[in-house]
Amino acid sequence: MATQKKKLHRISDAFTMFIVSGLSLLLLMYVAFGEGQRTYQQFHLEKLVAQGRVIQSAINNFLRPGLPLRQYVGFTTRAGTILSSDPSIASIVVYDAAGAEVFAVGESAIPLLPESDSISSQASGTADTRMSDQFVQAVLPLRNRYEIVGQLAVTMPRALVADRVQKNFEPLLVVAGVLSAAFGIAVAAFRPALRGRRMPWLQVGYGLTFLLMACFVILTLINLYSEGAQAKTKALADSLGQRLTDIVGFNLNIEEIRGLDKIFGDYRKLNPDISAAGLTVNGVVSIHTDRSKVGRPWVNDKRDYQYTVDITPSDSIRRIEVAVALPVNIVLRQIVRSVKNFAALFVASAFIAGLFLQMAGSVQRYHEGMDFDDEEEDVERYKGEAALSFVKPLFFVAVFVEHLMYSFLPQFVHDVVGQWGLSSGYVSAPFMAYYLFFALALVPAGHYAQQFSPRPLIYGGLILAAAGIALLLMPVDFFVLVLARSLAGIGQGMLFIGVQSYILMTASPDRKTQGASIIVFGFQGGMISGMAIGSLLVTYLGSDGVFTLAAGVAFGLALYTLVLVPAIQSKDSSNLRLGIPLKQLGLSMLQVIRNLDFVKTMLLIGIPAKAVLTGVVIFALPLLLAKKSFPQEDIGQIIMVYAAGVILASGYVSRLVDRVGQTHSVLFWGAAISGIGLMLVGMIDWTPIAMAPNSSTLVTIVLITGIAIVGIAHGFINAPVVTHIAESELAGRIGESAATATYRFLERVGHIAGPIVVGQLFLWYGQEAEILGWIGAYIFVAGLIFIMLYTRPRAQTTRETPS
Repeated sequence: MATQKKKLHRISDAFTMFIVSGLSLLLLMYVAFGEGQRTYQQFHLEKLVAQGRVIQSAINNFLRPGLPLRQYVGFTTRAGTILSSDPSIASIVVYDAAGAEVFAVGESAIPLLPESDSISSQASGTADTRMSDQFVQAVLPLRNRYEIVGQLAVTMPRALVADRVQKNFEPLLVVAGVLSAAFGIAVAAFRPALRGRRMPWLQVGYGLTFLLMACFVILTLINLYSEGAQAKTKALADSLGQRLTDIVGFNLNIEEIRGLDKIFGDYRKLNPDISAAGLTVNGVVSIHTDRSKVGRPWVNDKRDYQYTVDITPSDSIRRIEVAVALPVNIVLRQIVRSVKNFAALFVASAFIAGLFLQMAGSVQRYHEGMDFDDEEEDVERYKGEAALSFVKPLFFVAVFVEHLMYSFLPQFVHDVVGQWGLSSGYVSAPFMAYYLFFALALVPAGHYAQQFSPRPLIYGGLILAAAGIALLLMPVDFFVLVLARSLAGIGQGMLFIGVQSYILMTASPDRKTQGASIIVFGFQGGMISGMAIGSLLVTYLGSDGVFTLAAGVAFGLALYTLVLVPAIQSKDSSNLRLGIPLKQLGLSMLQVIRNLDFVKTMLLIGIPAKAVLTGVVIFALPLLLAKKSFPQEDIGQIIMVYAAGVILASGYVSRLVDRVGQTHSVLFWGAAISGIGLMLVGMIDWTPIAMAPNSSTLVTIVLITGIAIVGIAHGFINAPVVTHIAESELAGRIGESAATATYRFLERVGHIAGPIVVGQLFLWYGQEAEILGWIGAYIFVAGLIFIMLYTRPRAQTTRETPS
């Protein structure tokens, strides 16, 4: 019987690991598929532009003297040649200034697509790229000497790109299935033998599985991008060759034709991705964008994709060719970008997978303990461990759902406020509403949990949070936006208290600290995972898609709570009215605000740190980065750096404080370093940085460094400030619980004030990074004042014993 149960447990292990790793690998594939489709489509858009310029150049030469567009002769021949040589093109159409069709080859039913602001990048400054559900279109202006007189549209079906990318990715589904199955079987086979080892072999195995899948994905993307780059190179060479065909057709000496080198130079400026372009006569370079190569044989460079077009006239004895080279680095740059996104996704997936792997292990240990008829005390311990394991994902996933939106939510709010004609000062209102109602929900929720049960707070909070997110899917006005964020704040506040109370009621005395760590891990891990995945998904799903996903996950989590989380009742049978805890909180607040050390810590350390989190990191930073045209995934990943800094510093600093004490000096350094980090962020608009060579790279480095410093600095504050309050003279008089609970409540003022203060500063002085630098200077000065006002506390004679 025992052997049969062990087999069942191993099968359950294998299936669980297969599902967890399989979902992670499918998410990796989905992000890679979207990344590949977007980049491959961009290569084809640039190819369409290059092919369109062949016809645009010929028509513009005809129009320049002032001749009417409809009298142009030769469109069908030129366009037909391009259409026949490239089967991916559906139509090439010329429209006059009024939008009426003048010439057309290919599918004439395809209209001129409307202009769209959603295109993230354009192939060039003189070509507009447009999209619909069915087609992508490159639109080039046709102009005479004075004005634009028409447009040329080159159109390609989107399905061609999607089908090609899908064909490349289909084998990866098999690879993902095999790797997930192998991981699951390996865990089931070797887990008993490896249990108790110091090495985290389960996490290492998961990491290797993800890494192998990422390698297969990267190889697929390299193949896909190379194909796109070569198609673009061919189109660029054809475009340049068509421009020169008429000139060389006169059989003149190439060296005697003035202005040819300017044509090549201008063409390279128009297509900056080109590394070289030249014209050869009998294999010898006659014209080249690098003049030092003139007179030498044309040499193929392995670092480039090269394509040569023969433009030799039929009656010429010389072989004349046009060659264009596109650097392989253009593919490598796209691959590096994809690898960066995969790395962020790996971190997020590792948090999620680790969470559920731990949960599965705890549930298995619970069943193993129940199988061996242990003592009643042991059974209760197993039940408590299992209950904690079921609750652990709740707070993590709830924070994850909230932060899925944070990389683009400030810009979304900004756009709604602008559409309704309101002042930009109102942008901070929905954020303020969220944190205000979060704080207001804490005391009533705590009272309910103490009197009845925390479980309804958990699923009720999740339902409210989901409803708040779902409201954003409606036609949103400003008041609906504020209502949605208020509901989400109430829901998250209820959930926070529900999870915290559930942990305290179910965790055994020797696991209270582990229970409390669920809150810390849930917030920081959920923030990192949500930012990483949300910033990637919004690129492919759009804001509505992310809102739908977040609301659906929150509703699903509410059902999870109802089905799997065991119901518990409060052990406190006294029927206290809500007014009593409110009165107790009020009395504690009256006592603490008369204590100089408490007020100093609150105003100079605690509230500013929370205001920086909500006002700068969550609210201001996405707005500033969106204004600087940072991609959505980069915005989320930069904010991830902050959370990673907090996690990395918190563990080390907490141990340091426990070992040596001196919380006041740790808090000072936290404030000072935080101020320095913000001042560094504020320097991204400083002229020597903004105008430096490779300024975009330098700005990114300075920005990431500054945000990382702020995150590390907040690791110096988050836990030590609570210890500082707990060890204060005030805590000795009113009790640690009362002092720390009052501090936790009052520090919410920083959460609420952060978006309001930064929003007003943006309203008065504009959305400039310099403002963040001045905020950093204030934080630094506040830290100096805190340490200068520090007085060593007198010996304490009364201390409340923590319950």
